[in-house]
Amino acid sequence: MRITIIADSFPPLKNSAAVLVFSLAEALAALDHEVLVITPSSGIEDPSLEEDFGAFKVLRLRCGEIKSQIKLLRGIEELSLFFKLPRALKNTSYKSYVPDLIIWYSPSIFFGGLVKSLKHASNTSYLILRDIVPQWLVDLGLMRKGLSYYLLRWFELYQYRQADFIGVQSSGNRIYLENLELPSLQKLEVLPNWMPSISTQFKILDLENSHTNLSRTKLAGKKTLIYAGNLGEAQGVKNLAQLLSCLRNNDQIGFLIIGRGSKKVWLQEFIDFNDLTNVLMLDEMDLVTLNMYYQQSVAGLVFLDLSHQSHNIPGKFISYLEAGLPVVACVNANNDLVGIINNSGLGLVGNNPVALAKELISFVDKIPENSSILARKYYDENYQPQAIAKQILKTVKMSKELSN
Repeated sequence: MRITIIADSFPPLKNSAAVLVFSLAEALAALDHEVLVITPSSGIEDPSLEEDFGAFKVLRLRCGEIKSQIKLLRGIEELSLFFKLPRALKNTSYKSYVPDLIIWYSPSIFFGGLVKSLKHASNTSYLILRDIVPQWLVDLGLMRKGLSYYLLRWFELYQYRQADFIGVQSSGNRIYLENLELPSLQKLEVLPNWMPSISTQFKILDLENSHTNLSRTKLAGKKTLIYAGNLGEAQGVKNLAQLLSCLRNNDQIGFLIIGRGSKKVWLQEFIDFNDLTNVLMLDEMDLVTLNMYYQQSVAGLVFLDLSHQSHNIPGKFISYLEAGLPVVACVNANNDLVGIINNSGLGLVGNNPVALAKELISFVDKIPENSSILARKYYDENYQPQAIAKQILKTVKMSKELSN
């Protein structure tokens, strides 16, 4: 089967979406399918660039800075994808390409135009929906229900209407989609986030001579909790800052923060201004290097803005479990993540950073010996890329069999 995957993040980008899309392409190719990844790229000079990754191919289409930290610029460039990408594809060797299955990853919400141009009566489309945009912008107070909201809403609904199948990351998000009239939708299902297995492939036992050795930093001798991922509006960075401030005088606990995002500079300035000597911030890095820091940490941190009404299972959460780390999370009270952590003994979760800071002290002091086993077991059973690829293919196959 010929499968096309569309996403706005792909290596050399290092964010979790890029990792997820790459691993999904690998998993589908390993099942003997012909896979093509189409991704917009601001880092190429020619209108398009085709790359051979061995198991699958990648087609990069030139675009503007869709990852810019300047919100207005980013918004304009992202919106332009709706119109630019279909035209750009027509100027490549894939102008007549008709895949059997189209899979696209949202966000962005502006791939509807490209999906429409690829959609034919003979193929099927599957939307992997991770964030409910623009609703989460309203929930976080970043947007009012004015002209901009309804413009984004149109693009949101347009992409839903191109989908034969939609996979949401949490059962809590099904309700939102079920209330929409989507006559073309054949099935709405939960498709969890996933993460490739890195810790078992790159197990470094001796970190003594590594540049990642935390014993050579301000975190030497401390029980380190790691935060790895985006530091943006949706992550509740101010709540993370509040937790760090509450534990500023604790000489037993250290915090390692790795990532990028619109709130990173603000957080670094907060750390410097308050002289938080037990916090170390580093730039975003590849998964192999990140895993070396995971090995030196006792737990992983997850923070989401408490105003969220939708549900979110962040990639960082899954990467912690894959590395065998328990999780300390501060999320909105109705988030599905609360039940997952509590019911499976995966760590500590709350919705008040001050209260969480107090609990954290005793939690770090008495982390259960089997926490690593529980974390890895939950990952193996729920978040392997191979299982996600098979679920998508099974859903599509069953639907086709029922329609015949």
